Amino acid sequence: MIRLKSTGYRSRGFSLLEVMIAVVVLATGLLALAALQGSLTRSSAEAKVRGRVAAMLSARMDELRSVGYGNAALNTGTVTTPITLGTIDPCDGDATDWLDCTRTQAGLGSLDVTQVTHIWSSIAGASNFTEDRVPAADEPEFKRVSLTASWTDATGGNHQLASVSDMSFLGLSASLIPPPDDEASGGGGPTVRTTNPATAGVIPIALGNGESSAASNPTPELVGSQSNQKIVGTKFNVLTYTPSGNAAIIQRRFENEVIKCSCQYGAGSTLPAIYQTAQWPAIWTGERYDLYKPNPVAPAPGQALSSGRKSGVEQSPLCQECCRDHHDTSTAGVAKFDPERTIATGETTGREKYYLTNQNALQITPNTTNFDYVNACRVIRVDGFWRTASDMYSRQFGLLETESRVEGGVTKQAKTGLPTTAATVAYTTFVKNYLKQYDGTVATAPTGAQALFDGTTGINVPSLVTIDAPNTTDYRYLHGRGLYVDYLEAKARTKLVDVLADTGAQGRCPTGSNIEDCVLPYLPFTSANLTEIATWIASVPTVLVVNSGNLLATDPSQPSGSRTYGRLSGTSNNTATVRQSNSGVAINTVLTTLDGVDPTDNTTVNDAQPFQVSGSLGTGDDFFVRISGGGLNPFVFYTVPILGADSGECLKPAGSPHDCGTNSTLPSSGSISLSHYWSEAPVSTSTTTTLGSIQCTYNGSPVTVQTNGQNANIDVPAFHNYYVSAASIGATPGLLPYTVVGDGLKTETTSVSFALIPNGSTAQVTLSEQSGSPILATLVSCTATQQGNNYYFGVGTWNQSW
Repeated sequence: MIRLKSTGYRSRGFSLLEVMIAVVVLATGLLALAALQGSLTRSSAEAKVRGRVAAMLSARMDELRSVGYGNAALNTGTVTTPITLGTIDPCDGDATDWLDCTRTQAGLGSLDVTQVTHIWSSIAGASNFTEDRVPAADEPEFKRVSLTASWTDATGGNHQLASVSDMSFLGLSASLIPPPDDEASGGGGPTVRTTNPATAGVIPIALGNGESSAASNPTPELVGSQSNQKIVGTKFNVLTYTPSGNAAIIQRRFENEVIKCSCQYGAGSTLPAIYQTAQWPAIWTGERYDLYKPNPVAPAPGQALSSGRKSGVEQSPLCQECCRDHHDTSTAGVAKFDPERTIATGETTGREKYYLTNQNALQITPNTTNFDYVNACRVIRVDGFWRTASDMYSRQFGLLETESRVEGGVTKQAKTGLPTTAATVAYTTFVKNYLKQYDGTVATAPTGAQALFDGTTGINVPSLVTIDAPNTTDYRYLHGRGLYVDYLEAKARTKLVDVLADTGAQGRCPTGSNIEDCVLPYLPFTSANLTEIATWIASVPTVLVVNSGNLLATDPSQPSGSRTYGRLSGTSNNTATVRQSNSGVAINTVLTTLDGVDPTDNTTVNDAQPFQVSGSLGTGDDFFVRISGGGLNPFVFYTVPILGADSGECLKPAGSPHDCGTNSTLPSSGSISLSHYWSEAPVSTSTTTTLGSIQCTYNGSPVTVQTNGQNANIDVPAFHNYYVSAASIGATPGLLPYTVVGDGLKTETTSVSFALIPNGSTAQVTLSEQSGSPILATLVSCTATQQGNNYYFGVGTWNQSW
């Protein structure tokens, strides 16, 4: 019998407590999900609003940038849309829609935008930029535009979003937005766009193929810093471009610099090998400048001479290339730097160099081993490198009629240095008629350029510039224009011959074409504004006062060169003169005695403008001011208290005292006012004294600078402050006390009164250095250079208190 064992069984289920706990957990989760959903909705709405506001700020910034750098107003105010019931500005097509439509579309209670523009600039040599400092014309600058949007959401919450953008003076304007690519044109090189080069003082020459050529106004190459800068060369660009309204597409750009140099045979032998190798000239090939390569290959003529820059002379760094390369050989059939030079009196080869004697006379250099000589070169950037190019030759120079202005209801002639429209048209006609004579058969220029210029209709006007009465502030300006064409080497001549022979319907000079349209695109010509480069002289200096400072001023409408005013009733010419070769274009305020460079370079061309000064404001007597000591370029003004307090500026032609040409009758009492008689010149001091607690760095790491090595002394920027210590006319001293106005630094002026100023007399003024001068700059930071195991002072950042 089988027995079955009975087992107990318990029924299963949820208790009421367990159910209640589950309900609580589920409810908590559902509530969290609901809160999350609401948060996601709010965040999405806020992101949508921020996105819309960000798009508005971006569009507004693009709009502000599109007006161009020069039109970007500084420190503008706040643009707001006050939101009160019944006064909301709708999205209705007015000027504030960029704001109104955004507020409406985003459903905001209010939306304000603060718009501010500041200018930032930096002085030369500074390590940072300063906000809201008005920059000089040649100083770096940029504008910073800030947009800040503020709004309230539906819950009353406050929000902000900002956008900042910097605008460069070199940035492209709205007119330069690139058009779509021409899909049918295929590939090609990069497109370079810029503002139209045809700015004030520039005359573009149409090339006949839709392009134009223009040379920028010459500007100086400077060495030194701030007011201690010196001009050591002349820079300009020649652009070939396709004009398009205010914009242009650049086809070719030739960067030119013309320099005067003090050289020494053998001085280049100490340079690294890469800088020692003399080069052949850069020549025009018919389409571009390229370094000449002789066939068979041969070293350049300068290779055996090892010439280099003379040490201790303040000059352009590019003088290394000029001194090293600018030597010609007697070998026929090779390119030369000065191919049109002939053998002058006293020469045997026509390749002689000249040095400056102690009597400032030019003589042939006696040897080519270690002797000094002077030189003038044109350097052009070729494939990124500066190359000494073949010399530029002036084919013609002349004056163009300048603009008149209405002042006090009277039309006054020659009140700006800008050519009139009629003069520009006439000059362009002359250039084309002259250049079309080039046919590639000869290397030299066609003759008769000056006669063709003079015979061009409307070119020699006005026949007379009239000045109503002598007036030392009624300035008149002229415009000197020069045409330069290179000597044509074989490649350039072959190119011209080929172009003129290509007369087919699709050729480069189809039958029936204007010859100038065929020739000009393949000629190396430059039409340059020489107003600041020419020498200007009054034929009757008692009638006209003419400025010939060669300061390369940056405003072509009011140039420094050619500036004229009437001193006395009468007639006089203002004559402009330029030399025909390189040295006639180069300006150098350091090597001033090297103007001639060599006797073969002194052929000049000139043009004169007659003036008639009328009126009877006195006899126009004058006196002079000679200054000894003090700064390099003091300014002098005079006041003679007769004839309505006659006053004016005492101009100083090169190498002479300040000339005070009055409209008055002397003798008379009067006064002179002097300013700008300070100077900035470095002072040498020891590294220990100069560094103080400043720690120099080398590759970012602090180092201890050598104090007893070859660089123990360093040059510290310094301000030299002067005062008028004596002033007299003959035996009569100026009346004491001399009146000093200013802070003792750059803005200081001194006035000296005289009881009697005789006609033709000279006021002798002595300037002496003040106690406590020079004022040295303080070092802010510095970097070091390494030589072996020693570190030496390298570059410093200075705080100049003046």
